[in-house]
Amino acid sequence: MGVLAPYRSRGLGSKALELVLAAASSHRPKIDKVYLHVQVSNGDAKKFYERHGFVHTSTHKDYYKKITPADAWVLEKTFD
Repeated sequence: MGVLAPYRSRGLGSKALELVLAAASSHRPKIDKVYLHVQVSNGDAKKFYERHGFVHTSTHKDYYKKITPADAWVLEKTFD
């Protein structure tokens, strides 16, 4: 998921993520967790997801094959 730079800070990414998370949390059969990967050079994205309840659980080495750095943080959000 991404929002082009000229459209950031308008709440578009937050709204889109909230809609996805609402759909996931109300899904049947129940979805307990959502995972995502963030390139380790993208601290702003990591902070964005952490503001929405995601926590860093691990780092996936060599996750990306065509971009550098190749490592990705794995973030997780658990639904109650």
